[in-house]
Amino acid sequence: MNNQTFSPNTDPEERPKKSYRFLFIAAAFLFVLSLVLIFSDVNKESSKNPLGQGTPSGASLDSLLFAQLPGALSERGLDGLKLDDIAFNAVKDQAVLWMAASDPDTGELLAREPSAILALWNEESGQWNLYQKDDTEFLEKLKESDFGDSEIYGRFTEYDPKAHITGTIYGGFKLPWRGGLTKRLTWSVGHTSCANNYCLYAFDFADGTMFEITAAKSGYVYHFKDSCNNGDSSCTNSITIQDRSTTPYTYHLYLHIAKGSVPQNLRKFGVPVFQGQTIAFADDTGYSTGHHLHFMVIEQGTLNACVNYCWGKSVDITFRDVDINWDAATQGGRPRLASEASWYGGTGRTYYTSGNTYIGPLYYYIIFPVIKGTTN
Repeated sequence: MNNQTFSPNTDPEERPKKSYRFLFIAAAFLFVLSLVLIFSDVNKESSKNPLGQGTPSGASLDSLLFAQLPGALSERGLDGLKLDDIAFNAVKDQAVLWMAASDPDTGELLAREPSAILALWNEESGQWNLYQKDDTEFLEKLKESDFGDSEIYGRFTEYDPKAHITGTIYGGFKLPWRGGLTKRLTWSVGHTSCANNYCLYAFDFADGTMFEITAAKSGYVYHFKDSCNNGDSSCTNSITIQDRSTTPYTYHLYLHIAKGSVPQNLRKFGVPVFQGQTIAFADDTGYSTGHHLHFMVIEQGTLNACVNYCWGKSVDITFRDVDINWDAATQGGRPRLASEASWYGGTGRTYYTSGNTYIGPLYYYIIFPVIKGTTN
């Protein structure tokens, strides 16, 4: 693990928006295509394929981006999505397209997790086969593709159907940033960036910056990775906090954090973390369309091996500083967008103000005098 620490006194270098990278990618394709055409005119006797046997040409890549993709989005009623980023395999005959949602009022791309489209070049038809996340063949095709061993596939993998899920609503959380500050909710129950229902109770928060993340609830450091470069779509930084006060143990997942942003005193398994304590800074490493925090809680029964980052099926949680979609038993509410509430139920709004303040060790042990054992 990278031991470089992130200083909040340093203004992190902002990388270009991924949507602009698409223009560079398209320009690069056209440049490569022009070189291929020039090469073929100069050396017509050569039978060598500069792009590799069976690999689509630059023109075919343009067809994917400018013809087939818009048509596929229109057919699926997804015209509001915009191409944010592309992950290709080595020979560029397979790709995963990051499709970002935009604000219906302003048109700006929302910083959250994207929807995914798998594109596979079909040599026989000379066309791309496109599979959207909700298509029945998507998961099978993704597994068989060159992305089957990547972080991308892990995002959509189903959990063990035999795993026990209690159905408990967990409370005691506060919004995971400094108290008194307001952030935008960009996704909650509408999440379609994961396997079915994995992210039903997940939350994406953003404010356009690499904001400070504070612990939503106390616990212990279970896993972290912050060695990925900021903005690297193929690599996800995260920190996971283990909550031993619940039965079964639960795990608080904070995804897409900035490189080197886990404080030095938290870079060890089992270190106590207190509610309101700074644990990282937000970025958009991994499956992300902009600086944001993806936060969710999972039970031990669906926890994966945390090879790249910890993952599992999200469980229902409430925040004590959220006053809508209230649960009397846990004395907390649930953030939700108005557009999501219109079909899911309850109440929604866009902006939320945190009431999260630091709970130090002494206060924590007074409130929670019985701390469970250290078994993973």
